Amino acid sequence: MKVAVVTPYFNTEADWLMQCHDSVMAQTYPCVHILVADGRPLDMVDALAAQHVRLPVNCADYGDTPRGIGSVLAVSQGFDAIAYLDADNWYYPDHIATMVEMQQQTGTAVISASRNLHRLDGSLLGLCDEVDGRNFVDTSCFFLSRAAFTLLPIWWTMPAHMHAVGDRVFFGNVRHLQLSCTHSQRPTVAYRTAFMSHYRKFGEEPPASAKDGRDIHKVMQRVYQEGQAQAERNREPSGD
Repeated sequence: MKVAVVTPYFNTEADWLMQCHDSVMAQTYPCVHILVADGRPLDMVDALAAQHVRLPVNCADYGDTPRGIGSVLAVSQGFDAIAYLDADNWYYPDHIATMVEMQQQTGTAVISASRNLHRLDGSLLGLCDEVDGRNFVDTSCFFLSRAAFTLLPIWWTMPAHMHAVGDRVFFGNVRHLQLSCTHSQRPTVAYRTAFMSHYRKFGEEPPASAKDGRDIHKVMQRVYQEGQAQAERNREPSGD
């Protein structure tokens, strides 16, 4: 199975980006890293063992358009599977091997991984209980086989206000289309968290730069309201 890992980046700290890339190169199962600069490319990336795409503008959609462009590039080159890795996160060495093994054993369209939460300095905070393969899958935890490639346009066609929760929108479409899914209980993804709630869950004071997630909650509320409105319209008599 030929695997591509797609990473969009924008204003990412150089050492974080290097840790991200190094983790892809350190995988026990070989894969190709496709890095997509979202309007502010770093020249150092050209020297890496990776494919580097330089976009002329910042798409300002939380990396979804660059993510989609990297996906199209992977499909055009005949890759059998696509994984995603945000530039501030990294994989543990057996991540891709675990995903490939699960996909080959189950034949499912989408494999998802559990994740560990890490502090901004990279140290381990603890196991995340949010990514469960049923209600939520973080972008960096997705592993898509060819059977899921029909969903790729969602990255760049979803309504603009939904990009803040693009991974939830993508997984919602996986569920809506009833694509087969398998979730790994092994945390093979390291998520560098900037969310207050994660620190407080483990009894720690969040760093001064931590986010409260208010923007995500607002988008989720809007998506819910739009869904309710659509359900009401579907229940209305057609008038025929």
